[in-house]
Amino acid sequence: MIRFARRLVLQTAGAVLLAASLPLAALAGQADDDYIAARNTAVAALAAAEKAGANPDDLYKRDETALAALEKRMGALLGPLKFKGLDAPPTFSPGTLLDGQIESGEPDGLRFSDTDFTTRLLVSPEPVFTSWLAGRAKEENAPPALAGGIKAAMASDIFYTYAISSDAAFSSYVELPVAAGEGETAYAALGLFSQDVAANQVPDSIVITRIASGRVIIGTSEAKVAIKSIPACDQVWKTFAAKAKTLRAAAQKSKKDDDPRWDDASRAEDDGSAAYRACFAKEARSQPFFAAAVARAEALLQTARGK
Repeated sequence: MIRFARRLVLQTAGAVLLAASLPLAALAGQADDDYIAARNTAVAALAAAEKAGANPDDLYKRDETALAALEKRMGALLGPLKFKGLDAPPTFSPGTLLDGQIESGEPDGLRFSDTDFTTRLLVSPEPVFTSWLAGRAKEENAPPALAGGIKAAMASDIFYTYAISSDAAFSSYVELPVAAGEGETAYAALGLFSQDVAANQVPDSIVITRIASGRVIIGTSEAKVAIKSIPACDQVWKTFAAKAKTLRAAAQKSKKDDDPRWDDASRAEDDGSAAYRACFAKEARSQPFFAAAVARAEALLQTARGK
C-alpha cells in the first residue's frame, strides 16, 4: 500500500512537471482535443441508447447530464468572459446532443445575449469550432464554402443560419468593410433572418465573425438603421415576382398537384430574391444608410472584443 501511494505521488509529480514544461498552446490544444473526444463519446452513447429503445425520459436525463458535463469543460476552455451590455446568463450550445433535433446541429460554445435577445454572441474555442464546421461540411448537400474552413465559410449565408439562428435562415445583402485589429480576422455583413423567401424585404440585421486569441466569436444584432428600399432593385424583384405569379396561375388552372410549374414558380421567387440582393449589394455603398450600418458592425465587433 505504501509503495502504491509513493508511486502515485511520483506519477502525479511527473505529470505536473511535464505540464509545466509544455507551452500553453500545447496544453490548450490537449484540452480542446479532450473536449471533442468527450463530446463524441457522449453523442455516441446517446445514439446507442436511443437505438436500443431507451425510455424518452431516460434519454432526456442522460442528455441533460452530458450537456452539463460538456458545459463545465467549455467554461474551463474559455475562461471567464464578460461582454458589455450582454447581461443575460450565458447558455451552453448545442441545446441537445440527441441526433435529429434541430438544436443538435448547433456549434459548441457559450451563448451571450442582452436581456431582450436582440444582440447575441456565440463564443467557441477555435479548434472546437473548426471540428464542428468540418462535421457540417460533410453533410449531404452542404455548401462547398463550409469545407474551406472558418475564413471561407464566414462569408456564406448558411454559416450564420447554423451558428446563431435555429429558426430562421440568414440572407446576406452586403458585406460591411470593418477594420480588423492586429492578429485578428474580422468579417461583417448586413442581412436578414427570415423563415420565408427574403423577396425584396430590406435587411435589418448585422452579423459579425471575429477570430482571435484562439477563439471564434459569431454575433448578430439589430441593424437599428433607417434602411429604405432601393427602387432599381425593387424593379428587379418585380420582374421575377410577375413570372412566379404567372406560373402559379397556370399551375392552378391545370388542377394538378404535380404540375412542374409550381416548382418553377418557387424557383423564380428564389432567383428574384437573389437578384434583388445582388442589386442591393451593388447600390448599397452609395446609400445614406451604409456608413451607419458599418458603424453598427464596428460597435458589435467592439463588444465581441470585450470593450
